[in-house]
Amino acid sequence: MPFVAPVFAAIGAGISAVATAVGLGAAAGAISAAVINFGVSFLINTAISAIFGKTPSMKAQGISRDLAQPSSAPAYRFVYGETRATGTPVGTPVKGNYIWGAWLLNSRPSDLSTFTLYLDKREVVLSGDAFDMDGPGAEATEEPFRKGVDLLLDLVGVNHVNVWISRGAQTSPPAEFLEDAAYEEGERDDLWKATDAWRGCTIVWLKLRAGESGSRQERWPSTPPLVEVEGKWSLVEDPRTGVTGWSENHALCVRDALMNNPIRGYRAEQLHSSFDADGPNACDEVVNLKEGGGEKRYICGGTLVFNEGEIEDQLNPMMISGAADFIRVGGKLGYAAGVYREPTETLTYLLGEGFEFPDMLPGADLVNQLRVSYLSASRGYETADLTPWDIPGALADDGGVPAVKTVDLPFCPSATQAMRVRKITGLRQRRQERIQGGTLPPEAFNLVGGATVTIALPSPYDALDGVYEIEGIHPGLDPIGESGEVAMRLPASLVKHDAAIYDWVPAYDEEEVFDEEYDGERKGTAEPGAISVTTGDAVNLDTGGTIIPRIRFAFDPSTSGVTGYEWEHTGDNPIGGLLGIYQTGGVIGSDVRDASGKVFGFLSVRPNFFYNIRVRAIGPNGNSDWVEIEDVKGVVDIEIDIPIEGVAVGGAGEITVSFRTPNDPDFRAIEIYGSDTDDSGPASLIGTAIYTSQNTIVSINEGSLGTSVTRYYFARSRGEYASASAFTASVSATTDP
Repeated sequence: MPFVAPVFAAIGAGISAVATAVGLGAAAGAISAAVINFGVSFLINTAISAIFGKTPSMKAQGISRDLAQPSSAPAYRFVYGETRATGTPVGTPVKGNYIWGAWLLNSRPSDLSTFTLYLDKREVVLSGDAFDMDGPGAEATEEPFRKGVDLLLDLVGVNHVNVWISRGAQTSPPAEFLEDAAYEEGERDDLWKATDAWRGCTIVWLKLRAGESGSRQERWPSTPPLVEVEGKWSLVEDPRTGVTGWSENHALCVRDALMNNPIRGYRAEQLHSSFDADGPNACDEVVNLKEGGGEKRYICGGTLVFNEGEIEDQLNPMMISGAADFIRVGGKLGYAAGVYREPTETLTYLLGEGFEFPDMLPGADLVNQLRVSYLSASRGYETADLTPWDIPGALADDGGVPAVKTVDLPFCPSATQAMRVRKITGLRQRRQERIQGGTLPPEAFNLVGGATVTIALPSPYDALDGVYEIEGIHPGLDPIGESGEVAMRLPASLVKHDAAIYDWVPAYDEEEVFDEEYDGERKGTAEPGAISVTTGDAVNLDTGGTIIPRIRFAFDPSTSGVTGYEWEHTGDNPIGGLLGIYQTGGVIGSDVRDASGKVFGFLSVRPNFFYNIRVRAIGPNGNSDWVEIEDVKGVVDIEIDIPIEGVAVGGAGEITVSFRTPNDPDFRAIEIYGSDTDDSGPASLIGTAIYTSQNTIVSINEGSLGTSVTRYYFARSRGEYASASAFTASVSATTDP
């Protein structure tokens, strides 16, 4: 039976529960301090830490970026499941035209029976035996890592990459390292000795040729290159069979991390039996997919980097990736899988002198929308985002106040698993009805944290009835009355539970995944998305007296892990735009996002001038290509009053026309147009704009018109940044006959 405490069963069977309940919770006698306490059991909700930030976020890109940095003391890490691991350079000496380097992939042995090597995000197609440490290793067969003809060297082709993989059993570097890049005391202390084996670790050894200068930048955009290896990693023990081998079973990977971590390793007897069968079996259950077929319920893939702190806290990102929680049963640590557990007991009464029944979470703990990221295999095991998910009915229940939280699943290499984890996490966080401070009767003795129980109380307390999950329970014996008799007491905290939290209907619940397929030909850093722009009042900066016109530009973020986005513009010099002469705009942080998830920035401009804007992503693997948008014009929309209708007077071959300027603080100048027809469309400007003050009569004379000529006149106001009003109605006059 799952989630029971069998160690207590014999004790519990011999205890007479002499206390009885009167009505609901009235004990037969006064309750004093317990004379015997058994092991406390409670559920550790890892989603709380993931959602409300009690442990740091561990995005896959951030881990990869940190591990890629050269280090003489590389981070201790375990790589689980099938994923892509980033290598840490632990020695990259140069001798001659070659780098003779070693990259740490896993701080333990690995399966890695087959693998794929990536250098600066590009797949390296290999031929040969990379596991033969005494031979030449595997070598590249395709460009840019192998050149077909090199006239400077020979005509048979030049290889630029040789690879060896040691999976933990190695006793020395590859033989070629010791032959051609051997340690020379006092001369080349940075080269390789036979003892530089990194025993017990998984290492990729690379002999990299720089190659001809003309293609070197394309081949090696960063030095040393970003090294990644994709395959099946750590070997874990399965207590169900006693066999140690590769597995991506979520519960088994967590168990392995608890037992083999370098911080505080658990012994098998310190782990609850839920790790032995119930947890692994739940993870191995097959869940149907909308497109047909199925997948195991909870798998694990990713890199666990160990640092200071409690090991349980460091495993929280792994736990939430499988919707799992830790449980404590006495002194043992257990595993509560992300599945519904049927109640094992039905309680018809409670003991104790009272309890609380809160039915509302504090506002700070409310969540009504989740944004979830996971590892996308089709995008090189980089982070991908699911569609933001509104928890059904939650926003309305919260009075329309949005409460958006982000959940990172850095050990979830399945989009559909991420969807299921998202639903479970969101609905579990919405549970608000609790029983706190209550005492369960002896029948509940075998219940532990994470178990469920049916509460079926008599009227009028049946409003509390339903299925509850045990959040915490503390068994103990209490003295009753003066006779010295004792009774079992089980103070507990329970939360209202529902099997529907775990329901999954693929046709309804599974969403379409928009994953960009990984492109092995792309450069080290993927470029950002296309640029879109917004101009006008919506984005101009109003300082209270002066309006500063701006162009707002936005784009989808790069699919690579980046540190920021560099942007440039051509300025307001039209020649600069024609010649493509750019000036720097600055760097936008990698975490800057608008409400639609786009990266954005602003460029202050002169109105009615055209600008080109371009951006590129900056990352540990180099810079991406530029993405550009051309001929963008800043616009200022200022409404200005039109001039007051004027008067036109004809004379001998001439007409004098007058208009009064409006009493508008935004007014700067007046323009007067003339036409042979009563239509402002074909009218032409007479002279130039006349800059004058508000509420002033402005007159002009149009001469040399001839006799009996009729002309029509229109005027409009001008403001700052070339803004203009509408035209006035026409005034007209005719010259003398």
